[in-house]
Amino acid sequence: MKKLILCFAVSASLFACTEGAKKAESTEQATSTKVEHIYKPTYTDNFKIGDQNNVLITEKFHQAMFAKDFKQLGEYIADTAVFYMEDGTVIKGKETLLKFVEENFAKLNFNNFKEIVSIPVVGENGHEWVLMWDEADVEVDGKTTKVQWQDGFRFSNGKIVAMNGFVRYPKQ
Repeated sequence: MKKLILCFAVSASLFACTEGAKKAESTEQATSTKVEHIYKPTYTDNFKIGDQNNVLITEKFHQAMFAKDFKQLGEYIADTAVFYMEDGTVIKGKETLLKFVEENFAKLNFNNFKEIVSIPVVGENGHEWVLMWDEADVEVDGKTTKVQWQDGFRFSNGKIVAMNGFVRYPKQ
């Protein structure tokens, strides 16, 4: 079940940051300061806030998943997408991914979904990401388990081209 749930971190709402011009000015000042990090990230550094439309795409992606509308789900995934799973499994290509989802996610029901955060970012290299933290009660075969996850979705030309996923099962 862990591998099934971890395939997609389910999330579904826009990250809202609308506390006025004062907050935006404060955020701008904080993000424009160059910091000399102790540990240099291997991927990129100094992310900027990205396109909220990418968040909307991930919301629609998850909405289709909840509805088990796998055809619609495929509309949000690039043909060459790669999904990197917590257990080291790598799913390559939209067709392989959709087959996996149809075989495994049709058995799952997501209840009490709660989005924790959803942040669109752009790295120095131009890669667009949506970073998400969510939780839900996942039901399979009549048994329900609380699940929390963090996923990073990378975008190109309005499609998901990569996903890195991590899951945890909090004590209840």
